[in-house]
Amino acid sequence: MSKHDTEAVTAALRSLDPAATAQLSSEERLRAEETFTRIVATPHDQPVASEPARPRRRRAHLLVAGALAGAAGIAAPVLLSGGTAYGSWTKTPTTLDASEAAEAAATCRSVQDLPNRGERVAVAERRGGWTYVVLNGATTETVCLMPQDLIGKDPADRSQFFGSHDTDRPAPPSVEADGIEETGSIQGSTDEGWFVSVEGYVGADVTGVTVHTSSGLEIEASVTDGRYAAWWPSEEQSSENPAETWTYTVHLTDGTIRKVG
Repeated sequence: MSKHDTEAVTAALRSLDPAATAQLSSEERLRAEETFTRIVATPHDQPVASEPARPRRRRAHLLVAGALAGAAGIAAPVLLSGGTAYGSWTKTPTTLDASEAAEAAATCRSVQDLPNRGERVAVAERRGGWTYVVLNGATTETVCLMPQDLIGKDPADRSQFFGSHDTDRPAPPSVEADGIEETGSIQGSTDEGWFVSVEGYVGADVTGVTVHTSSGLEIEASVTDGRYAAWWPSEEQSSENPAETWTYTVHLTDGTIRKVG
């Protein structure tokens, strides 16, 4: 670009400036011309710096058996196909007692060929004929969904089980007393069909959690010892069937209810 062109553009821009005009020295004019030349010489497709996007809540989905097989620290889940039922499923869970929870945890480990390392049973619930458990170790988290009538039996037929095992579980988050923090969600399947599960942490003042899904369900989550979890029947994600979304309502010790997410 010639000096004449530069001066013409500079004059045009200055005519639009509401501020008072000022005479530039020769040195100032030279710097301005160099800056202008450098700007117009920048490739048009070079990225422009912008503010970073706001971080989003982590939500991990297990979709197919091989999807996470190569991921460090995560074993391939037991995933199956077919079926669209879970006909006995209920929106409200039944909490398992200590002996039932221990037996469900043992079956969950057995179906995934995992040793018993003394993991804590964080959540153990039953919805109809199905039991869902979350086991936490120091750095591990194991999840299982299984038929109630197969708990305690040799899981020779694994087609009715779902299991996942994470060996790199993050540290528990810091949660406000009236808050909730989702730390994971799963879309998986058994021979009964596809399902979605969610789990995370709640604050000290939270006594209950309701999950509101985009499919129209309102599900009472299990809440125990600072943790929550829930699962519900779903459909396989596809171009015609987009992934479900959900929000939460928390119930607090003072009787108030607050929507979250």
